[in-house]
Amino acid sequence: MVRNAEAECFRRQPRGRTVIEVRKAITAERRRSLAIYACIVAALFASAVVSAWQASAVVADARLQNRASLLVNTSNALLSGMKDAESGQRGYLLTADEQYLAPYVRGKAEALDALARLTNLLHTPEQAAGLRDVRRDMNEKLDELAQTVQLERLGQHERALSVVKTNAGKAAMDRLRERIGAIVADCDARRAAALRDETVRLELTGSAFAGLLLGVLALLAFATVMQRKAFEGVVRGAERMTRAALRDALTGLPNRRDLELHLRALEGGEATARGPVTALFMDLDGFKLINDTLGHATGDALLRRVSERLRQVRRSGDLLARVGGDEFVLIAPGLTKRADVDQLCNRLIAAVDPLAREFGFVGLSIGIATREAASETLAGLVERADRAMYDAKRSGGGYRFSPKGHEIVMT
Repeated sequence: MVRNAEAECFRRQPRGRTVIEVRKAITAERRRSLAIYACIVAALFASAVVSAWQASAVVADARLQNRASLLVNTSNALLSGMKDAESGQRGYLLTADEQYLAPYVRGKAEALDALARLTNLLHTPEQAAGLRDVRRDMNEKLDELAQTVQLERLGQHERALSVVKTNAGKAAMDRLRERIGAIVADCDARRAAALRDETVRLELTGSAFAGLLLGVLALLAFATVMQRKAFEGVVRGAERMTRAALRDALTGLPNRRDLELHLRALEGGEATARGPVTALFMDLDGFKLINDTLGHATGDALLRRVSERLRQVRRSGDLLARVGGDEFVLIAPGLTKRADVDQLCNRLIAAVDPLAREFGFVGLSIGIATREAASETLAGLVERADRAMYDAKRSGGGYRFSPKGHEIVMT
């Protein structure tokens, strides 16, 4: 009999590999999550940069529109002032009434003020060149107006009319209208282009934000799916670890820990609490000699064969566990006849005996304990069966009942 059971029995547990698999799954999920979050952060950063650039361009477009509007309004104010000045001059020439000079004076002042403001509103060198032509034509027209007004004041009405009849002032005014119209048209075109650009940029920004939102949602959905799969993998790994922790790696039978869990579950069952429970503690005779002389590989092969044979002859509903190097426990609920116990023990012994032809002397010593009082724990029952197994071993093998177990109910 081998009593260093735990060291010998569980030396090749697969739990380490399962732990590594779980750790790999967790590490892979962590890296995947970090990559997804990095993509989201990068997308948000890129969106912020693009948005800032687009916002700057939209602001520039808005400023251009405002400036173009001011330039158009100022140009129109200049032209309106010149028209008022010309109307005042014509009225004064026709009536010689000084009150007609008020529009002339006011219009001239407005035109000069508008000309000064236009200088600060120009967009391009072409507009600056056009403004120089406007200033030349405007000065020419103002000189013509001033000359005729001065002649009229001096009583030289005919000379004033002759100056008007030269049409030099009219030509200057026509050129002024044309040049102002060109500046206004150019400003209108720039304003329309800026408005179109602003509209396109706003639409692109909206589309980009919508695409970003969809992308982030897709990444989050992907992350959620992958995290769920990873979680399920971790759960499966944990379940495998739990199963590995409760199974004997060599034989695949429940180990001592799993046996203890099953015993606690049986104690909580109503049927088990009322009915008898029989524990069989089995020790493999001759195992130590085979293991020492033929090697651990042969010993392991013997344990696997014994486990297979014991598993084949147990009843449905019985629990067979390997609890030590060469020790097994069988929990058999519901056995109410001594003959049933004897029959089960004989089947177990008969299942192992043929292995002697393959491995040398092999036998089975069985200790039996039956719980007759509900107050006895199943763990205590197994301990009694363990002690009875020692009695059987000292008697040369076979099976022996625990002192409290002889009086099994006979029906």
